[in-house]
Amino acid sequence: MKLPTCPSPRRACMLAMLANLLLTACGTPYHPPVNLQADTRFPGLADLLANAGGQPVDVLLVHGICSHDASWAPRVATQLGQAMGAASPGPAPAPPPAEDGRVQIVPTTLATRYGKLRVDALIWSPLTRRIKSQLCYDHSEASPECAGQPTLGLTRARLNARGKDTLVDDCLPDAIIYEGAARERMQLAMRDAIVQVLAARQKENEEQAGSQAAQVPLVVISHSMGSKLLFDTLLRMTSEDSASPAARLARQAVDRLRYLVMAANQIPLLAMADQPLAAGNEMRAPAAPPDSLQQLLALRRAGAAVATTTPAKAGVITPPLVLVGFTDPNDLLSYTLPPQRYDGAGVVVFNVLVSNAPTWLGLLERPDLAHLDYLGNPDVERLIVCGQPASARCGK
Repeated sequence: MKLPTCPSPRRACMLAMLANLLLTACGTPYHPPVNLQADTRFPGLADLLANAGGQPVDVLLVHGICSHDASWAPRVATQLGQAMGAASPGPAPAPPPAEDGRVQIVPTTLATRYGKLRVDALIWSPLTRRIKSQLCYDHSEASPECAGQPTLGLTRARLNARGKDTLVDDCLPDAIIYEGAARERMQLAMRDAIVQVLAARQKENEEQAGSQAAQVPLVVISHSMGSKLLFDTLLRMTSEDSASPAARLARQAVDRLRYLVMAANQIPLLAMADQPLAAGNEMRAPAAPPDSLQQLLALRRAGAAVATTTPAKAGVITPPLVLVGFTDPNDLLSYTLPPQRYDGAGVVVFNVLVSNAPTWLGLLERPDLAHLDYLGNPDVERLIVCGQPASARCGK
């Protein structure tokens, strides 16, 4: 690398050298993405939809920590649909205003050359908005979430201010709130939304697919803490009385789940809140008990085993579930999926490493971009839609 010569003043020269160094010393170590498992092969939405026999594919989209509103859902859905040549859904009717204490449901239907992709986004940000507003006074500058509330206007270094306002004051509280006294209410609110969505889709599937309604593929795309909130709630639903609509819908959803995408997985971290301290003087790290996702997968395997021994369902094979975790190693809040915890009969697990933003001088990737931009990362979008290796259908 040729450095600029140094005219006076010396300070200007040093700044020019530093700027040149910064411009040439950034990189994205996981672009293109890196697969952690050998011979990584999984289908994407394009192939899943093309092989659905004319049936639609249902998608549950769940955001993670940090404030989200209804505009997030169609933006993500449209980005995913573009790679399949989906017609733009056009401006959707404005959803009802988000209500405190309720999960906002934002539906989007994408018409592709292979069939319909029906996306239902579950926006749970309204549940924590009121409590998080208690920290608005600490923001470096007013944010949309804190409109109309005064701030102290403290002077912070630019990157520190961004991290404090976003990750610490807006994002981290979501996890703290969920792991505390509000957990029960949050799960009940998510339960109501899941029941509403699954019941509506089941009715449509029965009208269109008849006896094959139970085979309509279901895809889940979830981000960070949204994964745990979703799986905790589905597991809770399966434990209700077996005759209840919630239990029936949850079990059907688990059985027809074909593709599970988890970005910025936080379950290994958040599941620690569900564990007691080790007894006595035990110094070794205790084995983690099964988390809610593991338990749901166990129910799925048990249901598949029963189906094969039921005369009415003899010969019916439950299609395998593909579980793909996307992780940016510079994302301080994300963890890979340990395959040994989730892999097994009827389930295959893959971990994909990606870079969501540049790494500067090998020292820093902006923490907010590293955690928040998975579903806006073109590499992640392409893999979700096109699979690995990329489908020949993708982009056609």
